[in-house]
Amino acid sequence: MEFFLICVLIINSLISFLSYRYLNKSKYLFSDRFAFIVAVTASTIVSLVTSLNLFLLFPDYFFVISGVNLFIGTGVGAVFGAMVNAQSFIAGLFNGGVGGIMGTMMGAVAMDPSICSLPVAAVSDQTMILFFGFLSIILLPLTLSILCFALRV
Repeated sequence: MEFFLICVLIINSLISFLSYRYLNKSKYLFSDRFAFIVAVTASTIVSLVTSLNLFLLFPDYFFVISGVNLFIGTGVGAVFGAMVNAQSFIAGLFNGGVGGIMGTMMGAVAMDPSICSLPVAAVSDQTMILFFGFLSIILLPLTLSILCFALRV
């Protein structure tokens, strides 16, 4: 299961890097409004998916992985937000941190549904890991492709 999560993390990191390169090359075509949308959308989804995968990879170290995910989320937000102006930088920084914390909390609830007073399902931990792994593989490219497509229109 660890091998699957490491592969998912590498694939998502590669997709994020390639979309950042594409958006960074065409940053001169951005208006201020589109730069804000790029910073908010890309930083939130990339940090959410990355932190979810990292939490599913290391579920036993909650406090350490929460701090690491917050740091990675704000870093991703700073990178995507710094493409155009200070307004998008601040929005990317904030939304990257929020995405990092959301991914951590989503992973925690996926591993132990009783945290939110949800009934403990009959599915196993491996089924939840596979579901959220495949969900992140689908969600990240879909969101970033829509974002890159919006640049062309």
